[in-house]
Amino acid sequence: MKKRLISVLVIFLLPLFVLAQQRVIVDTDIDSDVDDAGTLAMLYTLHKQHKINLLGTIVTSDDPFAATCVSAFNAYYGMRKLPLGFLEGQSMLKNHSRYTRQISEEFPHDLASWNEAETATNTYRKLLAGSPDHSVIILTIGHLSSLQKLLQSPADRYSPLNGKQLVEAKVKKWYCMGGLFPEGKEANFSRPDPASTVYCLANWTKEVVFCGWEIGQQILTGDSALRAMLTSGGPMYRAYELYNNFDGRASWDQVTAFLLTDQAAHYFDMDNAGHCQLEADGSNRWIPGKSGNQFIVKFRSGIDPRKVAALITDLMLGKDL
Repeated sequence: MKKRLISVLVIFLLPLFVLAQQRVIVDTDIDSDVDDAGTLAMLYTLHKQHKINLLGTIVTSDDPFAATCVSAFNAYYGMRKLPLGFLEGQSMLKNHSRYTRQISEEFPHDLASWNEAETATNTYRKLLAGSPDHSVIILTIGHLSSLQKLLQSPADRYSPLNGKQLVEAKVKKWYCMGGLFPEGKEANFSRPDPASTVYCLANWTKEVVFCGWEIGQQILTGDSALRAMLTSGGPMYRAYELYNNFDGRASWDQVTAFLLTDQAAHYFDMDNAGHCQLEADGSNRWIPGKSGNQFIVKFRSGIDPRKVAALITDLMLGKDL
């Protein structure tokens, strides 16, 4: 009788558990830096531990091997069925990454070429349309060209809502690795498409959390400690080896993903007493003022960034926190 009761409870409670998970779409510019590779590994870990429900990957890059590189990561980590969209409408693609081509050539993947990938806009719209209202977290760890295309998209076969309406209906929050606070000029905001940054911030009405350059810059990962614990036959090992031979790298993207964890609240505060002011070139300034929908991440007093680095490394390695 007791076993039967437990089985019934599982049947009824499992759908509620699935709905309670954070539904995440990651939008990566995997090409110029290696922190994207570490972030993907973190997200796979959180997904497998049922901390998040990773819905899909958007690849916002002008590197023709970026999409197949992500496909190789998905395959290696047992996520072959994860939807993947690639930024459409680019006039020219060029391989400029230290590792995307090599990983695409050395590891198996299901995507034959970038031009066989679904578009970023279609992938965004399909994933959002199939989600419960106000349930999806968008995590951007690159420039915002794909997000702009989503916001500007018309109604289609996936939804009768246009892009802004679809975001308003389905998105819960946006975590954005971008900006330099309290003021400055940071790469994701300023290149190669600062106009997309200006557009997205001007047209975003939901909560957005900016994890600025100054946060990840203090958190070093990808050094000899990672190398000693990482399996040498995998794509993340290869990415760090090719990028700088495990010489260490700031964790801009990883710390933004770390904000998805329960542990993040022990290390970071969120300040929404103000708003982010942008210039046309993507430079930004935090203007203190009344509380709104924009937040910036700040270290809590007395926090040692090395502790955060250790937790990020654990997630990159597939460990539980």
